[in-house]
Amino acid sequence: MANIFVRSTDGSNADSGATWALAKLDLTGAAAIDAAGDTIWVSQSHAESTAGSITFDWAGTAASPTRVICGDDSAEPPTALATTATVSATGSAVLSVSSGIDYLYVYGITFNAASGASSGQIALNQNTGLQVYENCNFNLVTTDVTSVIIGNNSTGITQLVNCGLQFSATAQSMQQNGGMLALNGGSVLADAAITTFTTLGAGAHLYANGFDFLNCAAAMNICSNTSSNVNVRLRNCRMPASWSGSVNASTPGSNSVFEIHNCDSTDTNYRLERKTQFGTVTHETTIVGGAGASDGTTAISWKMVSNANSEWNHQTLDSPEIVRWNETTGSAITATIEIVHDSLTNITDQQIWMEVQYLGTSGTPLALFVDDAAADYITAAADQADSSASWTTTGMTNPNTQKLSVTFTPQEKGFIHAVVKLAVASKTVYVDPKITVA
Repeated sequence: MANIFVRSTDGSNADSGATWALAKLDLTGAAAIDAAGDTIWVSQSHAESTAGSITFDWAGTAASPTRVICGDDSAEPPTALATTATVSATGSAVLSVSSGIDYLYVYGITFNAASGASSGQIALNQNTGLQVYENCNFNLVTTDVTSVIIGNNSTGITQLVNCGLQFSATAQSMQQNGGMLALNGGSVLADAAITTFTTLGAGAHLYANGFDFLNCAAAMNICSNTSSNVNVRLRNCRMPASWSGSVNASTPGSNSVFEIHNCDSTDTNYRLERKTQFGTVTHETTIVGGAGASDGTTAISWKMVSNANSEWNHQTLDSPEIVRWNETTGSAITATIEIVHDSLTNITDQQIWMEVQYLGTSGTPLALFVDDAAADYITAAADQADSSASWTTTGMTNPNTQKLSVTFTPQEKGFIHAVVKLAVASKTVYVDPKITVA
């Protein structure tokens, strides 16, 4: 496991790369000789540029990954890290940072693709494996609208930790054809205010935590996808000012879930959006329970809106989990969730119900499940119970308050997990995301 040194100011690819004095000229020279487990030290003054495409194929494996790290070249190896090295592919260019089955960690490098009006592309993970980029920037210098930053092109995992993404035309975006892309911290850098963040192929997964979308357009959609088996989850992210977009501007394909949790541009901590093949769930602050869920100041409910494909008994619009700690063991308890809808007709247990997962096995955390749905597919529907709970029902013509309740006997202390399932076409129901136990 060797150190390989790279410095554009005085390096040469004819040299061994074994010291700063014998540094390689560029990353292409380093990638030509690296072995699994090597560390590529890139000088803080490094600035390489190639007139055309660049492709790096690193030798790292799961047991011995390759590391490409920007460091201060005043020591050998560096004792201080830096974030000032640049790698640029100019013209009509593709910059493939990783093209093989690579296990790779990159720190402190800015990657630039294309210039002027030429098309360009930055491909972070072209195959499989695991790549982690920390404190790096990825810049589409080109203004060509077809240019993209590819987070994953196959089945690999790509993690961006505190990285910046820069776009030079509003129609540019990320693209993910498969695998998983995780954004932990970082931001879209100021330049063009893009209108769609990413396009995802079947089987792709995007997870963003603490990512800053502020510099995107106010109407920016995270994606517009009908692909199957796609999962998108944003949590604790900052959105563009006066954000009016959606987590998905289209109807999701089968087995796809798109979610936003606590993401906003202002000082709110309850914003929710969940879209599936069978409808949407969003936060609500007007039609709310009088003694229900709250962030401590603002009362909150969840607005569940099913589409035409939602029906009994398996094509259900599912809420996010509602969770409560339980201390009772060995005695029956009843868990209740309050709902309201605008109708003179009661909603039935073939149209909406709650499913609870609880610790019902003594001596082990093996969960049991209970619900208040009709017993099976051929059982006649029954109205869910009426409720006297207080709701603010501004705008409703015929507010109808009902409740979902199940009784069960926990055998272990632990969390109760409840999901509300809506299985009737084109129905709006407001759910109080608070479990009461008696």
